[in-house]
Amino acid sequence: MSPEERAEQVRKVIELVESGRSERAACEEVGINRATFRAAAMRVTSGDQYARALAALAHDQAEKVEQAIQDMRDGAIDAQMARVEIDARKWFASKFLPKQYGEKVTQEISGPNGGPVQITRVERVIVRPENPDR
Repeated sequence: MSPEERAEQVRKVIELVESGRSERAACEEVGINRATFRAAAMRVTSGDQYARALAALAHDQAEKVEQAIQDMRDGAIDAQMARVEIDARKWFASKFLPKQYGEKVTQEISGPNGGPVQITRVERVIVRPENPDR
């Protein structure tokens, strides 16, 4: 396959993803392997387009979460089905756009009663090997 044909496949997949299709479904429709698509998307000056497509897909998942909540309130689906759908869509959105939809994890080290960590002693130890020729 020529580079131009591959670039056209990548462009079609990105368009489908931007319109709300999953990457898997878009690749199947266009007839390209997902691993091949991902590698080609980064080479064919489409890295930015691919990132925008994933962001659009994450936003689409978030909108579908809102729709699932409304469907549950309207009685179209029961609460358990809505919970499973919402959890799955939240997970997908957090993987596609982690800065916006992912969980923020922080780690803090503090001393007693939440105060600063007190350093009482710093010691430098030089260890000489027993056999320096090894």
